[in-house]
Amino acid sequence: MKRHTVMMMCLGALVAMGMAAPFTAAASPARERPLRLGGKGATDVAVAVRAWNVKPKAGETTAAMNARVRKDLEKLLASDLSRLNFDSDYWRLLRYLREMPWEKMPARWQRWYLEKQPNLMLTDAQRQSLIEQAAKKRIYEMTPKELDVYLGDTFGSIPDVRARVVHYARKTLGQPYSMYLLGEFPYEVYDPQPLFDTTHGDCVVFAEHMYAMALSRNWKEFFSTLLRLRYKDGQIGMTTRNHFTEADWNKNNAWLVQDVTAQLDATTVSTYREKIDRAAFFGKFGIGKDVPVEMLEDTYIPAEAVSSVLGKLQDGDFVNVVRGMGEGVWVGHVGLIAHGPDGTVNFIHSVSPRATEQPLMEYLETNVKKNAQRARKGQAQFLGFKFLRLRAEELQAEVAAKPVPE
Repeated sequence: MKRHTVMMMCLGALVAMGMAAPFTAAASPARERPLRLGGKGATDVAVAVRAWNVKPKAGETTAAMNARVRKDLEKLLASDLSRLNFDSDYWRLLRYLREMPWEKMPARWQRWYLEKQPNLMLTDAQRQSLIEQAAKKRIYEMTPKELDVYLGDTFGSIPDVRARVVHYARKTLGQPYSMYLLGEFPYEVYDPQPLFDTTHGDCVVFAEHMYAMALSRNWKEFFSTLLRLRYKDGQIGMTTRNHFTEADWNKNNAWLVQDVTAQLDATTVSTYREKIDRAAFFGKFGIGKDVPVEMLEDTYIPAEAVSSVLGKLQDGDFVNVVRGMGEGVWVGHVGLIAHGPDGTVNFIHSVSPRATEQPLMEYLETNVKKNAQRARKGQAQFLGFKFLRLRAEELQAEVAAKPVPE
């Protein structure tokens, strides 16, 4: 079952780019060419004996044992690595390479090793190499394996959670936009879409990823936090997903953010009522028909009053873009606040064709100018913003108090 983010989540966004979402975050690699290590230091019998814990056979001399290991090692090093698919030779080769002096290993073998060896098995030097490799990439270019170690390194080097949100958001700028790219598999059995995709994003997925990364020290924490953000109580399913931003996402993630719209002392705060008809939405899929209608009362800061609260916005604030048509009002887009080097309050968000950063007031003024044309076309108009504040201090303390999951 495809993910259907209804009008309150990115309504009015341009048609997605038509790229199929991968089932995992990284695209399937091309078939590897057979690697031939060769060169000085390629065959180190002493390392192989230690890595494989080889012992002499009955009546075998040490020299004979070493000759046997050398022959076995040379055969292994001459193998087509693309055919070593988690068999015994695959793991024997990884054990051998783990024991080799890292600085003596050819660069292409280091790359293969870092791609294949489980992160928990890496030495400190090898782990640092993987971190440095990941740091050269954008977030959407990293494999989950690279992101795993990068999260831990960033958590230690950037102690402030708000700063980490901005760091990850800026490191994700340029990520291609794609709507409806995630699903509920394996709980929706026939859903071909994945539970995560770091290569693409839409407005909500982008924000969820940035928050989940900022609160995580490795991939396991990131994935579990992501599910907690995306689904009510972290329970995966179509009916438990936070489809309605203001009625589901904001409320179910009160542990993460708190609505400060009415506390920012804006010159004007507008109130609106919205009909949340979940049964009508889920009914298209033959589920959730008995869910009662909810009448939501909420507030937002209208466009003309946003300038009065700019100085009170903080990095990592969750921005809800409020739109309306006729008497209907809803949240139709989301993003994050980030201050520029000169103090400008910027808006980082995922929108077609890619994630971007721009001054919040520039976004506001552009959309206000478009309202007249939208009205003539019968399209939803931009009305203003809601702002939710990241519970930074308590979240930082909560994460730091937990043991790092393996």
